[in-house]
Amino acid sequence: MDTATVTLTKETVRNLQQTANSLGTSSSDLAEKAIRQYLRREAAKKVRKEEEFYRQQHEELLKTYNGKYITLHHGQVIDYADDELTLYLRIRQKYPTLGILIKKVTSQVDEVWQMRSPSC
Repeated sequence: MDTATVTLTKETVRNLQQTANSLGTSSSDLAEKAIRQYLRREAAKKVRKEEEFYRQQHEELLKTYNGKYITLHHGQVIDYADDELTLYLRIRQKYPTLGILIKKVTSQVDEVWQMRSPSC
């Protein structure tokens, strides 16, 4: 495991230690968990922004990438492929932890999922 030194205020260190103690864990484990959760939230926010870009630019994207899977990063198409898994694996090699949208470009801006209840 890699290590890093992070500078925190005294108040944050005190709160971290108190919370860790009350949860029966170490400050390091709690900080690791909190940072991972934060990074996941930020990645999800980024993907939502990429989704907005996709919607705004749908007509242009459709002209060039109709039927293809694309990846968007900072509002730019950075790669595309016919196969989603191939694209996913290729993108994860380049960007293993970033939130990057992978989406199939189709005539409909959003996919529509219909769920039927067993009672119907």
